[in-house]
Amino acid sequence: MKKFVIIAVAGFIGALAALQLNSWIQTARQGGPASDFFARERDGSVRIVSLEALPAPVDFREAAKRIMPAVVAVDTITQRQTWFGDTFAQKGKGSGVVISRDGHIVTNAHVVEGATEVRVHFSNGKSLAAKIVGSDSRSDLAVLKVEGGNLTPALVGQSSKLEIGEWVIAVGNPLGYENTVSVGVVSSLGRTLPTEASILVDAIQTDAAINQGNSGGALANAQGELVGINSAIASNSGGSIGIGFAIPIDRAKRIVDEILKHGRVRYGWLGIETDRRAGLLENPRARAELQSIVGAAPPSAGLLIQSSRRGSPAERAGIGRFDVILAIDGKTIKEPMDFQLTMLDRRPGEVVEVKFWSRGETRSAKVTLEDLSES
Repeated sequence: MKKFVIIAVAGFIGALAALQLNSWIQTARQGGPASDFFARERDGSVRIVSLEALPAPVDFREAAKRIMPAVVAVDTITQRQTWFGDTFAQKGKGSGVVISRDGHIVTNAHVVEGATEVRVHFSNGKSLAAKIVGSDSRSDLAVLKVEGGNLTPALVGQSSKLEIGEWVIAVGNPLGYENTVSVGVVSSLGRTLPTEASILVDAIQTDAAINQGNSGGALANAQGELVGINSAIASNSGGSIGIGFAIPIDRAKRIVDEILKHGRVRYGWLGIETDRRAGLLENPRARAELQSIVGAAPPSAGLLIQSSRRGSPAERAGIGRFDVILAIDGKTIKEPMDFQLTMLDRRPGEVVEVKFWSRGETRSAKVTLEDLSES
């Protein structure tokens, strides 16, 4: 019984202490005389804690204030034709991010693809017509230009410094709701995945809500620095399920620089067409058929060349139809995706070493790449 009474009294005293502590805290926050309270350490000692030293609740107000003036809504009009030849105007919505004071804006290529009119809307209510400086479907990035000057560009961060679990915010125009902010974390890094028209390379995965219309908008860190361009989602319904992807800003900067310098992105070209079926040479029937054509047993891994353009860098290096690419610059090539990723950042004039199998022999050749757009 005594034990019960002691516990009950202790609980009662604790409740009174808690009420008194709460009273002190409330009085202090209301500007009253109390400004400190006592905290007991694990060793039994007591220290005084100033309310002014308590951290403020974590939120993203400052980050939003930094990034939002640089994020725009992008409206497009594209002329389409019906099956019967009639023309109609199709409207589209997306997002973009201001990257220079003189009016350059980055967005996704798929946002402005085929657009005959583009207009951007700023967070301050201003609206301006935009022209497309350049668009690159491979990277899914495009650069727009508006005439107006003295815009507020995004503060650009470094995506290479991101860590899994770090807070990020997505800002854009989802479903037409302009100036929308959503919050999440970096769910994963280095995701490489195919989309409808391109390949997302080293993408940032986040659970911040990203929906249709967010494309081309900003992914920012907790400091309000631009670290990615929101581009795609994984979804069974077309809406956000917490799996969104952004192009890392470190990669986007290289693409944007190419567009600003050349009006397009220059890609290095070997001059070959490869088979697009993954794991083709793992199939015994495919290897047997290829052997009957070339007279030698092919390797069980590699990328089969379907054609080599006449006069191309590959043909001049002795690489032709029914040869098998094994490696480029020491990187093993097994699948079509391996080849695309290896060549994605190659530029005209670069020299690559191609290891390939040709009619029973393994060879190597150094090939100087040419400009794909001029081929």
